[in-house]
Amino acid sequence: MAFVVLNLKTYVESTGQNALFLLEAAATARTNHSLVFCPSPLDASLVARSRTGGQPLLFGQYADANSSGAFTGSAPLDQFKKLGFEGTLLNHSEKKIPHPQIQKTVEAAKKLGLKALVCADSVAEAKKVAAFRPWAVAIEPPELIGSGVSVSSVQPELVRDGVSAVKAVDGSVKAFVGAGVSNRSDFVTSLQLGAEGVLLASAFAKAKDPEKWLKDFLG
Repeated sequence: MAFVVLNLKTYVESTGQNALFLLEAAATARTNHSLVFCPSPLDASLVARSRTGGQPLLFGQYADANSSGAFTGSAPLDQFKKLGFEGTLLNHSEKKIPHPQIQKTVEAAKKLGLKALVCADSVAEAKKVAAFRPWAVAIEPPELIGSGVSVSSVQPELVRDGVSAVKAVDGSVKAFVGAGVSNRSDFVTSLQLGAEGVLLASAFAKAKDPEKWLKDFLG
């Protein structure tokens, strides 16, 4: 079983009621793999109320380590927990945060029983953030994000080296890959290179028929 992380970002096609359309596509997918759904923070409550049966898993696109309180503009982890989310994405190339903050948020997530998926833009960064012992680390070269050109096809050595780097630090930390993943071939190749999951966004969020696209992707 692998993990397929569906990052909705904040596209017009993936927010508001459109997020629920995509949620239904993910919830009805018949697969042995585990789906992780990452809605816009503004849609977190809407999506949480609409999910049934605990599938797919819900992750925030970002979260802060602080608890609820006098923290204007923050996205407290405990509020995601109360909504029924299972984890959060951290340090995406579009939302980079300092490493000390990553470590603090990972530790806070663990205390709440939440999973932290930390993105890394290089093998070197993957090794550094793996030392914080998050649930998973995802290697995503930023230049390929949204390109439609998968890292597994043009930089297979980065996937292999990234997975090896993460596992060398802590074998229990899962190693994912992302950037340009847009079809089943990319998915299969990523797994063959050692990845335990993939991240993708626009290919699913902007698909004309997301249910069919996801069915074809999962095989």
